[in-house]
Amino acid sequence: MERKLIQEINLLENKKLVMNLNIVAIAIVLVLTVLGIVFSGGFAITNGFMGIIWLFGGYAVAIVIHEAVHGIFFKAFRPEAKVKFGFKNGMAYAGSPGAFYTRAQFFIISIAPFIVLTGLFIFLRFLGVNEAVLYLIFALHTSGCVGDFYYCILLINQPAGIVVEDTDKGISFYSEG
Repeated sequence: MERKLIQEINLLENKKLVMNLNIVAIAIVLVLTVLGIVFSGGFAITNGFMGIIWLFGGYAVAIVIHEAVHGIFFKAFRPEAKVKFGFKNGMAYAGSPGAFYTRAQFFIISIAPFIVLTGLFIFLRFLGVNEAVLYLIFALHTSGCVGDFYYCILLINQPAGIVVEDTDKGISFYSEG
């Protein structure tokens, strides 16, 4: 069955797209931070400098977990595919260049890190981890998911039956037949 290219999305090299996504990411982190302050009655990072270290360290760990979750789902849906990790243009990424996935599979691959890490943050809060540090890591992580959310929006707007190719630069949509 022959595939017909519908659309290519170059997320890593399209400077205008990256700029727009960064603007949305900044808006997300600002809105979430303000909402967190308003609904918590104000929160503080305890332990001063160590609290800041925990914030940045926690965010770095969240990024690693985020990309690992992408990698796990790439492999779960295509065990034979090679998963690649990297950092380009200020973005950490996991990819499976040349592998094809259904629309539903790629949606799950895209949204899974947000769901897994949000669940982890809720769990850690119940364990007593500092609310302010945890919430700020959540806000930063959510803003960092902007590219994944963008993919999800694109996928929702694609016709049923398309397949998605993960590429070195982003994704491509194909129709079957």
